[in-house]
Amino acid sequence: MNTEQRIREIRKGTLKWYSFKEGASVLFVGDDTDPLFEMLEEMDLVMESVNAENVYDINQSYDYIIAIESLEVLKDVLGAITHLSKCLLEDGHMILGFNNRLGVRYFFGDRDPYTKQNYDGIENYRRAYSKKEDKFLGKCYDKASIIDVLESVGFNHQNYSLFPDFSNTQLILRDDYKSKEDYSIRVLPTYNYANTVFLEEEYIYNSLQNNNMLHSMANCLLFDCTFSEEKLDVLQVTSSMGRDEEDAFFTIIHEENGFDCNMVVNKVPAYPEGYQKVDNMLSIAEDLKAHGLSVVDMKKDENGNLFMPYISAPTAQAYLRQVAFESEEKFLEKLDEFVDLIRKSSEEVSVDENEEAPIYKRAYHDLMPLNCFYVDGDFVFFDQEFYDENYPINAVICRAIDCTSEVVTAAKLSVTHDDLLRRYGLYEKRDKWRRMHWEFISKLRREKELATYFTKKRYDSNQVYSNRLRMNFSAEEYLRRFVNIFQGIDNKKVVIFGTGRFADQFMKKYGKDFNVDAVIDNNKVNHGKDFFGIKVTGPEILEQYEKRTYRVIICIKNFLSVVNQLEDMGVKDYGIFDPSQMYERPRKKNTDGVTEGADNNLVDDAPKKYHTGYIAGVFDLFHVGHLEKFKLAKEQCDYLIVGLVTDEGVVKYKKTSPFIPFADRKAMLEACRYVDEVVEIPLDFGGTKDAWRMYGFDVQFSGSDYVDDPGWLAEKEFLEQHGVDMVFFPYTESTSSSKLKKLIDEKLI
Repeated sequence: MNTEQRIREIRKGTLKWYSFKEGASVLFVGDDTDPLFEMLEEMDLVMESVNAENVYDINQSYDYIIAIESLEVLKDVLGAITHLSKCLLEDGHMILGFNNRLGVRYFFGDRDPYTKQNYDGIENYRRAYSKKEDKFLGKCYDKASIIDVLESVGFNHQNYSLFPDFSNTQLILRDDYKSKEDYSIRVLPTYNYANTVFLEEEYIYNSLQNNNMLHSMANCLLFDCTFSEEKLDVLQVTSSMGRDEEDAFFTIIHEENGFDCNMVVNKVPAYPEGYQKVDNMLSIAEDLKAHGLSVVDMKKDENGNLFMPYISAPTAQAYLRQVAFESEEKFLEKLDEFVDLIRKSSEEVSVDENEEAPIYKRAYHDLMPLNCFYVDGDFVFFDQEFYDENYPINAVICRAIDCTSEVVTAAKLSVTHDDLLRRYGLYEKRDKWRRMHWEFISKLRREKELATYFTKKRYDSNQVYSNRLRMNFSAEEYLRRFVNIFQGIDNKKVVIFGTGRFADQFMKKYGKDFNVDAVIDNNKVNHGKDFFGIKVTGPEILEQYEKRTYRVIICIKNFLSVVNQLEDMGVKDYGIFDPSQMYERPRKKNTDGVTEGADNNLVDDAPKKYHTGYIAGVFDLFHVGHLEKFKLAKEQCDYLIVGLVTDEGVVKYKKTSPFIPFADRKAMLEACRYVDEVVEIPLDFGGTKDAWRMYGFDVQFSGSDYVDDPGWLAEKEFLEQHGVDMVFFPYTESTSSSKLKKLIDEKLI
């Protein structure tokens, strides 16, 4: 399945779980290129389609009429639904889907899908369609308005809330059902326009549900309508479309009798390949039971789907949160108990001597508080689908502990999240365990293959942070404090305030560009420690500097208290580091005040297409292929920056060592007549987004061997959103560093 088709498959999750009658007749309102139409055809239903504008031409009856995001382009939705209702057989169902104009996504910065503007729907389009010359493009509706329409027609209807949207259905909830799940972990939001989002909506889902607001503010609304007494028994659906065929499932909570309770849960494969996975899950459950873990009782139904009782108990995640607020001692006791169960889940087969970590016969990735209930004093696991053989169990434990980070913060425990990692021997190698966890999740979700889709639809946390900051300042003050933090800094000492993640990122990205004279921190525990070769001191050191000779760069996420502190000290010259911001860096100058680097008259004096170009790589064993790329790049830009991977970066990301050390590779590149500047790529901030924010280029050059790589296509998508081009150069078939290394290894040269 190619990437484009997989993206289409994700949308099918909106209705692929629905139990359509075999051979039923269906009218689809919308374009017949819609993935939902394709899905219905695959079910061997009798299909017809009609565009929304032509619904009044329909004059025959159907078992099902389906209109998802299609009637919104009509001004008279009531008239359209009324007419369509007359085309429904007596026991037929009309399935309607609408974007909710009061959806939480629009309050948090997403743009209206029709007007492409913020807040138009929230204001019920009073500005968008206020003039005669305004062309009606469509509109979103609120839940109450749609229900009024349905009841005026005489429909019996069941109402569902859908998250995050119709193009990426992950969660569907009936509006009379209240779940005990933690939606902040279950749902990954996607947006019409992610770059304007200023809050992370998933973290408000639970609060909305607890305050009976979730269904009024759902992003999308789904209605199952009928004139008969027949109703759906479905309370909740979770979808994992987008995964490989064998891993894609619908988990459906039904309202019916079974297992001596009034609700049951079905886990239904989205594709035929998934039925083997059902057998695997039953086998996993038996293995976990044999190792002393409790697992929800499961069996196969007559259709080969997984069938289990509904457990009316809190998840372990919710239970641990509750306990954390009651007693830190009990929280730690229960967390120890949970970790012990992970360690019991399989046999230890060896120890990785380099990591001093036990290797397990089977490491079950989903032994997490989220995939577990707490029932009568016992942790009872469910949805255990995945394991790796001969795998370090610490990676699984680290994932489970990371799930509790929000709990630790919210309950204001004396132990920190890092303390918990130390408690279970995870702290020293935490980056490795997290990387292994991400590799598992990334592969499962097809993150690389779907990178271009996710780049468009998901928010960037740094961008969200930046968008939120702008709301607290006037335009002039925001520019001065957050954007132009390097303006006029050339002859000043730089003082960094902070030693945490933001400060680390600043030093790795910009530390070598400026004269960082001091690092200060309010936490006395850090005083005297070394931070990038500078001893950390307290803010009192600022009293030793003359006014106007220094600038403080605040590198702290929650910076307001530090701003107040500096203002009280009389410090007015300060800037606030925003990791998502693109900063204008000073170009390197030689002693004559002229920009160093290449001869800009190498080709001709004609204006070039781009001003600043960027190309990144290892450039080991410098050869004619590299030279040709630099020449081609320089022909298109005035100033060419080459990002050079460090030796550590080569080892970490290429899993090999360079033949030529970094300093020597840098010296050779700097001697190249086509190169204006060589910059070190920071070890942990080497992606295209980071490079663009650091160097502000208007074109990035790359080899054509990456032209179809999903990861690079996602980077290209990001650049194009910011008005930057990515240009691919032909791959040099005759010469490459890999070929040269092979010849050297084989002692042929």
